[in-house]
Amino acid sequence: MAIESDVKNADANLAVTFYKRSVKQDMASEEAGRPIFKEFDFIRIMVPGDNLSEIDTYAQESHKQRFPRHWAHYQNQEGTNQNFEGTPIEQWPLVTRSQADELRGIKFPTVEAVANCSDQQLQRIGMIAGMSPHSFREKAKAFLNLATDSAEVAQREAELQALKEENAKIKAETDAKLSKMQEQMEALLAAVAEKTPKSRKPKVVEA
Repeated sequence: MAIESDVKNADANLAVTFYKRSVKQDMASEEAGRPIFKEFDFIRIMVPGDNLSEIDTYAQESHKQRFPRHWAHYQNQEGTNQNFEGTPIEQWPLVTRSQADELRGIKFPTVEAVANCSDQQLQRIGMIAGMSPHSFREKAKAFLNLATDSAEVAQREAELQALKEENAKIKAETDAKLSKMQEQMEALLAAVAEKTPKSRKPKVVEA
């Protein structure tokens, strides 16, 4: 239910927060063979003391215009950060939670960001991952390649399974048609046999 905000400046009494949320992209994750998330701007609107009136949804342009002060504060905090799309760094088994937090802090939010970074950008990582940054980048590339290969194998297996199921369906339909034709043929032959007069044996005349 929408919150009334146009009477006596009711918006001034609302608790409004803009924030980022990562949303999993199911289709992209299935195709890539690894979890793919995309960041979006969200807004949370609450009436203090009323837990039933909370709104938590994607931030629309209307929200930004309705709450310009909150939106400006949010932008100042986030700076020019772009919403990422890819495998979140914390989803990579090689990285601990604390390492992921450090990597995010230096603007490496995804495994793709590590794998595709330049040598100059790589120096910022240092020994955060407990290994040389070049080795860390190579492991990121290997992780993405392995996930891609696994996804391709899984896709081929799924296509093969679908083909087998389709062939089995066609065979079942064909067998059913042949069986029905056989039954019809047998019924027709039986009907013809009933209409055909039986030949009588000739009488034998004794001399």
